[in-house]
Amino acid sequence: GRDSQVIFPPLMIEVGNQKEETTGDYFLVVSRLTNFYKRVDIAIKACNELGLPLKIVGTGLDSKKLKAMAGPSVEFLGNLTDEELRVYYKKCRALIFPGREDFGLTMVEAGAFGRPVIAFRGGGALDIIKEGVTGEFFNEQTVNSLKQVLKSFDHTRYNTKLCRENSERFSFAGFEKGFKTFLNI
Repeated sequence: GRDSQVIFPPLMIEVGNQKEETTGDYFLVVSRLTNFYKRVDIAIKACNELGLPLKIVGTGLDSKKLKAMAGPSVEFLGNLTDEELRVYYKKCRALIFPGREDFGLTMVEAGAFGRPVIAFRGGGALDIIKEGVTGEFFNEQTVNSLKQVLKSFDHTRYNTKLCRENSERFSFAGFEKGFKTFLNI
């Protein structure tokens, strides 16, 4: 029953010089591969069933199990350097975020590179994504719910500038200012 002030965590990956990139043909997941709540399995199964290319960045306890369910359109990239990760963000059609998390910095990172996000409608995604402007939501954490969004998703409807501007709300400068204001410094 108390009022609270939210200070969002800052974007941690260095975005660097932004020039327009040609969008690749793939969707991207950036996550620890622990399926309990990350729900990477939903993205794998949906892309398998639709034959859509999916690249997955990350490793974790469920790597073997997730790789076993992946079809030929799914590629696991393991852990990448920030420089390598930047390339994948810049060229993806969209980031898929199937989990429910308190925040979800990878959604902010994708936006910083001008890319939209397709996320489960819950948790931090509700604070980050502006529906129809910086991404889309699927309503249930199910393969069919995600498939319905993927079938109609058109990355060309999204303005890279608006995606970047939205992610600026989560800059380090904004975090620092919010924290100092909160502490009355």
